[in-house]
Amino acid sequence: MIIRISATALVLACFLSTAGTSAASDPLAKWFGASTCPALDGLYSKTPAPSVKTGAEGMQVTIPASVLPKLKQSMTVPWYVYDAHSHAALSHVGGDSSVVWTLRIVEGPPPEPLPYVDLSTVRTTSGLKLGSSASSVVQKLGKPRIIYACGMERYEYNDTSDLQAEDNDLDFTIRDGRVIEIVHTSWG
Repeated sequence: MIIRISATALVLACFLSTAGTSAASDPLAKWFGASTCPALDGLYSKTPAPSVKTGAEGMQVTIPASVLPKLKQSMTVPWYVYDAHSHAALSHVGGDSSVVWTLRIVEGPPPEPLPYVDLSTVRTTSGLKLGSSASSVVQKLGKPRIIYACGMERYEYNDTSDLQAEDNDLDFTIRDGRVIEIVHTSWG
């Protein structure tokens, strides 16, 4: 189990370092990351995140079939969709063996046109969404591991309570007591 966690952390670190490097020069990545704290993405604890008390939890995302051909799947370069009505954007990076979905509140429109997708319906399995209160996250999923940076909190969970399942991350970034970002990382 420790080896699997270490390998998972290593792959995630590679994803994040590649994304961080490209964010410095990519206007879309810079825009997408402007509302959150990059320091939260690079902080790791030596203790595993607690499992969700719901048994299993993930993000419920639907991308319309008409938008999918415009999005290129990549292990290192994210694609984005945008919802001006909910002031949210969704990022996807990865492929068959690992995928990172990030839904977050964004500041202003993107620097270049992106496919429009209604993101107001994106929720976790138990109904948590952008704008949910921090207390509702704890009430539904249990006590998280909390990481602090930039005046924000990151609530971290393992997305399953199945001890035989792969460790996957489900994280919530909290600012002023509200969810401003949901990140779901799944491996294999």
